[in-house]
Amino acid sequence: MKAKLLLTGASGFIGSQIYKALKDNFDVTAVSSSSVGEEYTALDLLNQSDCELFFKNKEFDYIIHAAAIAHGNNKNSRMEVGEANVLMTRNIFNSLDVRNTKVIFLSSVSVYSFKNNKEIISVNDQPLPVTDYGKSKLACEELLKGKKPESLHILRLAPVYTQNNLKDLGKRVFLPVLKIPFITKQKRIYSLCHVDVAVSEVVNSISASQDSLKIVKDFKDHTQEELLSFFKIKKPQVVVNQDIVKPLFFVLSLIPVSKSNIVRDMFTKLFYSAVYIN
Repeated sequence: MKAKLLLTGASGFIGSQIYKALKDNFDVTAVSSSSVGEEYTALDLLNQSDCELFFKNKEFDYIIHAAAIAHGNNKNSRMEVGEANVLMTRNIFNSLDVRNTKVIFLSSVSVYSFKNNKEIISVNDQPLPVTDYGKSKLACEELLKGKKPESLHILRLAPVYTQNNLKDLGKRVFLPVLKIPFITKQKRIYSLCHVDVAVSEVVNSISASQDSLKIVKDFKDHTQEELLSFFKIKKPQVVVNQDIVKPLFFVLSLIPVSKSNIVRDMFTKLFYSAVYIN
């Protein structure tokens, strides 16, 4: 008999690849916010009653929680990203007894920020998120710890990409608004995560028995030149000196508004290295 596995966010960018990797070896309940195929079960994770009814009397050997809203507001309501991500997690895990279940949670390096004040961040450094998304991921981590599953595996993913999905990489290659490619005079290095690497780490976590917390990224970090090559750009005309950016950070530090922290975090990742290590 195959082990029972719940996969949330099953039709998403990462979730759909996890589903393909596991569907033949597990009895997978693949939950999606919308029914996009017969292999997926449509379930509104933001609706507490729907979750309670769907999960009633259900037990799973494994839960892979990949459902999340990453950018902008939830399309189906006025709820903010952070609020929606936490509510989804609460609705799922309040409806299930996971004391005998292994839980794998797809978190993010967004739990760190410019406030860590370093270009190389360790998985054991204190999380200091400034974006709603990053704050929600950290809140979900803490929520899941409180549920005391058989084991909990938190995977903090670096920006995830494929050659056909370079949205997150573009934030490190093109100037905001202008959408012009650029390079900095100083060297920049970035940790990234190909979707295949993320899926492989999820599969490996299934067999792990002890709780774990990991940064998930490509074996080799990427130079700014390599990022440009993803977009088939060899030599951009715009060259930015990082020293010119520093006065902008000083001005932003004087503005006591959370939005200024988000802007500062965005520009830090744009103009400086962002490397994560275990």
